[in-house]
Amino acid sequence: MAMTNMIAEGGLQILPLDIVQHVLCLLILIFFMTTLVYNPVLNFINKRKESVEATVKENERLSAEVKEIKENADKIVDEARKKAEFISFEATKEAETKSKEILAEAKRKSNDIIEQGKKEIANQKAKLEAEVKAEVGALAIDIASKVLEREVSEQDNQKVIDECLKGWEN
Repeated sequence: MAMTNMIAEGGLQILPLDIVQHVLCLLILIFFMTTLVYNPVLNFINKRKESVEATVKENERLSAEVKEIKENADKIVDEARKKAEFISFEATKEAETKSKEILAEAKRKSNDIIEQGKKEIANQKAKLEAEVKAEVGALAIDIASKVLEREVSEQDNQKVIDECLKGWEN
């Protein structure tokens, strides 16, 4: 109410020109604020948004690429591990086979040596038996010839046996 009284008393006069000037100033201010502040800030925000979106897309692409590379590396490591296990298994298998072959060969050779030793022992035994038979035969002939030469007493018999044994020992 105070304002209506002032207008009525003539204290405050609002002219239509003042209203136009104020509206015009407001429009000019809005134009300059839009052109000089709002549009550049909006452009900056849009560019920043595009940059962030591009960075996010690049990160997603790189993440997918890293994941793929990791999967490939894991596959390669698994294949290498399997190959190493296979090589180790094959080497162990080959070593066992070679070991068995060497043991079989060693047994065969030792059996051959044992058989050869047995044959040699049998040959020497047969040879010794033949020699003993020959000596016994010669000894029997000697004893018989001495017995036939004269009559043998117990002492003579013992003497002949001792002489024969001494001959054998020599």
